[in-house]
Amino acid sequence: MKKTLLLLAFCAGSFYQSQTNRFTYELQYRKDPSQEYRRDLMNLDISPKSVKFYDKGFADYDVKNKNSSQPISRYSTKTDQVIERKPDSFDNKWYRDFFDYFVVKTHDEMTWQVLQETKDYNGYKLQKATTHFGGRSWSAWFSNEINIKEGPYKFRGLPGLIFILEDADQNFVYQLINNEKLGTDYDTREFVETHYSKPAILITNEKFNKYIEDIYQNPTRIFSEKVKNGGNLSFKNESIESAEELNKKKEMLQNGIKGRYIYLEKDKEPVFKS
Repeated sequence: MKKTLLLLAFCAGSFYQSQTNRFTYELQYRKDPSQEYRRDLMNLDISPKSVKFYDKGFADYDVKNKNSSQPISRYSTKTDQVIERKPDSFDNKWYRDFFDYFVVKTHDEMTWQVLQETKDYNGYKLQKATTHFGGRSWSAWFSNEINIKEGPYKFRGLPGLIFILEDADQNFVYQLINNEKLGTDYDTREFVETHYSKPAILITNEKFNKYIEDIYQNPTRIFSEKVKNGGNLSFKNESIESAEELNKKKEMLQNGIKGRYIYLEKDKEPVFKS
């Protein structure tokens, strides 16, 4: 990793004239310390026109689809952290996948406190900075050897690339593990700007939460029409053939809705009422 990153550092003046530079982070996340971590890899793609952050699984499936003559294989975000913005901007498009596909526009400028504390990481000298965001306190470790003011998710604005990011309870921990320079401006239109040709519906976060909360209160509604029309459903390999059988799955469906995402921004998450 260091050799490539050093090259970018030496070429900082011409960095944004290049094609897509991809930084891959390992994300460990949990709702609280009583839980085991979920783990996902996340891509941060930086090009002259945009900065995008998304589950690496999207790019992996995209490669498979482009190299296959078979019907398209689809992937859905596991993290609810699909982000797009312009370079040097705090204005984000936050793409949300929950049955339909949505986009929430947010302005996320952060106030950082840069500290004197430093440490070594894979041969780089990292410096610590702290901020408050999304109802959590955060520590970031960045390197001003890499003149890129970006980082995971919506985090940016430090005088160097963020290598490590974690909240005070270590419920979200990002670590930079790889980077590569792609030969072309990587096309994400099938899985970021749209969800496999399904356009993103512009919505506020408040309306998005209301949408999820309504589904939670009556989770069988979206499946009931299919059952009424003679279709079959399958949950955990169990066939559902009637409305009565479907209604018995209400609690299971509610648990699935409640646990689908672990929301990084605690101050923006939906409220599920019993």
